[in-house]
Amino acid sequence: MRCYIAVAVLVTVGQLRHSIAAPLRSTHQVILNNENATPDSVRSALKRSEIIPTVLDDFEPKFLLKLSYPDKGDVVDLGNTLLPSDTTSAPTLQVHTLSAIPSLSPTATLASNVTYTIALTDPDATSRSNPSMAEMCHWLITGVTLTSHRSSSSLGFGAAYSIDLNPSTGDPNLEVLVEYLPPSPPPKTAFHRYVFVLLAPASSENSQLRKPNERPHWGYGKVGKGVRQWSEDNDQIVVGANFFYAQNKEQ
Repeated sequence: MRCYIAVAVLVTVGQLRHSIAAPLRSTHQVILNNENATPDSVRSALKRSEIIPTVLDDFEPKFLLKLSYPDKGDVVDLGNTLLPSDTTSAPTLQVHTLSAIPSLSPTATLASNVTYTIALTDPDATSRSNPSMAEMCHWLITGVTLTSHRSSSSLGFGAAYSIDLNPSTGDPNLEVLVEYLPPSPPPKTAFHRYVFVLLAPASSENSQLRKPNERPHWGYGKVGKGVRQWSEDNDQIVVGANFFYAQNKEQ
C-alpha cells in the first residue's frame, strides 16, 4: 500500500512537491502480479505521481509493463524506490495485455505487423523543483514486436510477452534510437521520477521514427518538452506506462 503523509508546517512549494513525491515503499514490494490489476489502477498511480498530466496526457492503458533490473532483480512497480546503483544495466521487459485483445486505436490491434517503441524519460532533470533539463531522454528503442513472444499471463487473463531488448541477443528488428542512460540523479535534487512508456503507431502503418538529436528536452530545446511531444510528432500513441523513483544518496 502506498502511503503519503501530510505535514502541517510552513514549507516552500518546492519542498511540498518533494514531500508528496517521496515514495514510502520497499524496493521489493510487487503489486503488478495482482490479478486485479486494471487500466484504472495503473492510471491512478500515474495521476497520484502527477505523471498524468505532466508527462503524459490521460490515456487508457492497454498493457501492463513489468520491468526488472538484472543486477539485483529489482522490479519497476508503479512508484517504488530503486537505487541508482541497481539500475546501471537496461531492464528486461514483460508486457501483459489488460484485455484479451487490446484495441490500440480505431485502426490498429494486437497484430504481427504492429511495431512498438519503449521510451524512458526523466521529467525531473535537474530536479523536480527546477526541471531545467527536463525532460531528459534516457532510452528509446523501437522495432519491438509482441506476437512471437507470447506466454500465459500471471494476471489470469489476456497474454504475457517476454521481450529481449538487447539488440545483440533479441529480435533482429530492434533499433536503438537512443542508448540506455542509467538513472543518475544529481546530489541534493531529491527524488526523480523515471517513466517507462510503451508506444504504438496511431495508424495501421508503421512510420519511420525520428531520432531525438539530443537527450535534454528530447531535442526540442524547451523546458518540459519530451516524450509527449515526440510521440505526437512521430504519430505514436501511449498504450502503457510504468515508473519508479530514484535519488542520489547525498541529500
